[in-house]
Amino acid sequence: MPPANPYNKYIKQYQTSNITTATPEKLMILLFDGAIQFLLKAKTCIEENNYKERSENIDGARKIIRELMRTIDLENGNDVSKQLFRLYNRMAMNLIKANVQKNTEMLDAVIEDLTNIRWGFQKAIEIQSGVTTVEDAMKEQAANEAPQVHPALNQGDENAG
Repeated sequence: MPPANPYNKYIKQYQTSNITTATPEKLMILLFDGAIQFLLKAKTCIEENNYKERSENIDGARKIIRELMRTIDLENGNDVSKQLFRLYNRMAMNLIKANVQKNTEMLDAVIEDLTNIRWGFQKAIEIQSGVTTVEDAMKEQAANEAPQVHPALNQGDENAG
């Protein structure tokens, strides 16, 4: 077993501080990032035939998606709320299938969905805080047919809180 990282204690303290001081908007971004990270790790586990960690990572992402579902107010929400709820539900079900089938393509599809939703939330936060405009966000979306997974994980977060 490799030696423990001597900085783990400080990393945990930083992560805890980052979460406990985050705004609700920033917490949403952190949830998306966490789910995406879990799924990226699950893909690696499938490639390495590490079935235990594959299941744990997929389950972690599924739990985050279920938590995102709980944040939607279906009683007072509009059609967008209901569509988002259905999309989250479909992603959660696809994660169960992907786990059983050891299917990285299904994981990629969920990662893409999460990345796109995350991008939308990030842009909404930036628009609300005055960092960007609706017009600029629409131009960016048109220029980048779909947001990229890896660069999106840590870009623009400083504007979220």
